[in-house]
Amino acid sequence: MGKVASAVITACLIVAVFHVFFDIAYVSGNSMEPVFYEGDILLLRKWGMPQKGDMVAAYIEELDYDVVKRILASEGDRVTTAYEGLFLNGEMVAESVKGIQEERKKQERQEFILPPDQYFLIGENQEVSLDSRVFGCIGKSAVRGIVVCKLF
Repeated sequence: MGKVASAVITACLIVAVFHVFFDIAYVSGNSMEPVFYEGDILLLRKWGMPQKGDMVAAYIEELDYDVVKRILASEGDRVTTAYEGLFLNGEMVAESVKGIQEERKKQERQEFILPPDQYFLIGENQEVSLDSRVFGCIGKSAVRGIVVCKLF
């Protein structure tokens, strides 16, 4: 076998292995600033269960696109959304922010305990973030991967 054929086979194997274990996500918008910015390209790993605090890329059916967010809560956690802010297991984790405060006045206080294989996602820049406060919890199957690092 020639050098070119060996190189092509090696490249195909590398690409196949990459697609099985990894994926790429693109950041759009500014909801993850200052951690990630518009146009950043992220490496995702497809194996393992995401944990609280992990940043993930997930497909949100209601929005019909992928988002990159941090997991705030998982199975068994109690999340309360209210005008005053966001609470995790009774502790305030985020105050209401000006950008969404008026809209939240109209909403009633909601409290729920996350069932198995569900995640509550939140953006770093909460003033502009469309996250689980808007689209609700997501299922495990919606998670495309866990962010490993920023590539570019």
